[in-house]
Amino acid sequence: MKKKSIKVITVLLAMVMLFVSSSSVSAMSLQNTIAHRALKQQIIADKRQYCNFGMTTIKYVYADIDGDHVAELITEPGYGYLTQAIYDYQNGNVRRVATVGQGNFTKYYPKHKVIYIKNSGHMGVLCDYYYKYVKGTYKMAARAQKDYGNRSYDEKPVKVTYTVNDNAHISAEKLAELINDKRKELVSGLDGYEIDKTQVIPSGNNNEVAIGG
Repeated sequence: MKKKSIKVITVLLAMVMLFVSSSSVSAMSLQNTIAHRALKQQIIADKRQYCNFGMTTIKYVYADIDGDHVAELITEPGYGYLTQAIYDYQNGNVRRVATVGQGNFTKYYPKHKVIYIKNSGHMGVLCDYYYKYVKGTYKMAARAQKDYGNRSYDEKPVKVTYTVNDNAHISAEKLAELINDKRKELVSGLDGYEIDKTQVIPSGNNNEVAIGG
């Protein structure tokens, strides 16, 4: 009789866990549906703003950048001052949480809420950035500024300046040491996720934009 009771309890517990798990997945799916509906309007807004000057398409992709199981939106206007932007759906509102000009978001680390931007810049100076998610937005945590002078970007830079948390008032050697430590701390040895190939919104009626998965 005792074994029977234990069996029944075990089955009941398994059913409860399955129900809780299913409810959690359903809640996340619902959150994503609501977020996508709001973010779709942002895609339309970006398309309307940036496709009026000779551009006929704007690229976008959904990805869970910050690891909260609700996808963020990356759009790619392609302008020098706004190559890409990341939008998040928070508390019923769409917010722009990160931007990059003259470069691309290269990798993201959801567990540590970090974005890596490689070779952002122009005119002989390229920067690698690590951005960390802090209080609802991404802030620069570390940077390597590579000055190439008149050299090709394929060659070794003339000078590299390291910055950690916007503090550049210490020696380059110490900054290099700090930024390398910071990189280890930020990514903690985990592989980052590549930003997937973006989808393309065709030009035409703004109300007929199809959102892919």
